[in-house]
Amino acid sequence: MKYMILMLLLTSTHFASAADISEEIKSYISSIKSIAVEFIQEDSTGRLAEGMLIIDKPYKFRCNYYEPFPIVIVGNKNYVSVYDYEMGHLSRIKANENIFNFLLVDNVSFDNQFEILSAKQNNNSYVLRLKNHDLNKISEIWFDKKNKNIQKMQIFEENNNITLTFGNTMQIGNISSSLFIMKDPEVFGTPDRFTKAELETKFKKL
Repeated sequence: MKYMILMLLLTSTHFASAADISEEIKSYISSIKSIAVEFIQEDSTGRLAEGMLIIDKPYKFRCNYYEPFPIVIVGNKNYVSVYDYEMGHLSRIKANENIFNFLLVDNVSFDNQFEILSAKQNNNSYVLRLKNHDLNKISEIWFDKKNKNIQKMQIFEENNNITLTFGNTMQIGNISSSLFIMKDPEVFGTPDRFTKAELETKFKKL
């Protein structure tokens, strides 16, 4: 009996409730200002891509894939621009259709756009299963339990699952506004592509 009581006490001490985890993560997301984090992306076919995600709140972000992956994604409050270098094609989607939008919105918008289906602790991580009402898509996001930085994201699609594994999150400042502008390529030419080294000249690590 004493052993069972001790185990219950340890469990309640070391494992936060789903509601507590959800509030911790939402509080962290709300506190994000300007960050940069590298990632590796893999889909169900084994196709790999690498890049850097740059966020400058409110609303601005750049998902900068490194070559040879042919895509760059730039977003602001109103819409998201996606440029395909192979096709030479620019498309735009609504801001709330952006898969990274959960990192950009405030708490009110988060609650309106997303539903947390589950929240749990997995070793040193918090794992949220999230439904995006606008996209009708479900994803799982891993956050570091200690500092809450994003670690991994899985996006579940009908015929494909995409996994993004993130590196260390950098706090940044003095960010070039050009990173978040996508001019009409038919007028201004092909949008710039940036390597990691070139990107790091566009902001200052804090």
